[in-house]
Amino acid sequence: MPDPIFDAIFSRSRRAGRGKRSKVMAQSHIPRQTFFVDVMLGKLARWLRILGYDTAYERNITDGAIVDRVLNEHRWLLTRDRYLVQRKAVRGRYTLIHSDFVADQLRQLRTELQIGLAIDEETLCRCVACNHILENIPPSQAGQRVPLFVAKHHTHFTGCPNCGQLYWTGTHWGHLQQRLKLLSQDSPNQDPDQ
Repeated sequence: MPDPIFDAIFSRSRRAGRGKRSKVMAQSHIPRQTFFVDVMLGKLARWLRILGYDTAYERNITDGAIVDRVLNEHRWLLTRDRYLVQRKAVRGRYTLIHSDFVADQLRQLRTELQIGLAIDEETLCRCVACNHILENIPPSQAGQRVPLFVAKHHTHFTGCPNCGQLYWTGTHWGHLQQRLKLLSQDSPNQDPDQ
């Protein structure tokens, strides 16, 4: 199923071949820039990757496996599951997300975890699809994998060594920056999906 948020934000090639106040458990040694996002927050996971954050996400995973990954990989858990956060093992390692809207979720993380909501070409370092670190792709190689118009008008490309996804700053780059600027302000219901 196509993801309108991502398609509206980035031009990309096809593969080659409101809520209540959150409870954040403070003072943990877990680096908060490394996240595990549960299945209820898939759009949030994609946005965090766009913003450059190391964000693990799996659609089919048990609560026990989530806890294991959070502990073993030293990740900060982002979840909407009130039962999951009752486990002793994740105390001090989670943020309980209350809103259904990704804009409100990002604002909550900006406020409670002080994550940045700005983006530039340096921030675009993670594959939105699989979370791997992107590598620079020479225009001569990328030109064989993108539409001719894109190859003629763009010189900076990045690609995922894991899944083969190719990225460039297309025409929606300014639109993305504008949406993130709105999210940095306290304007409720300015959802990036709209």
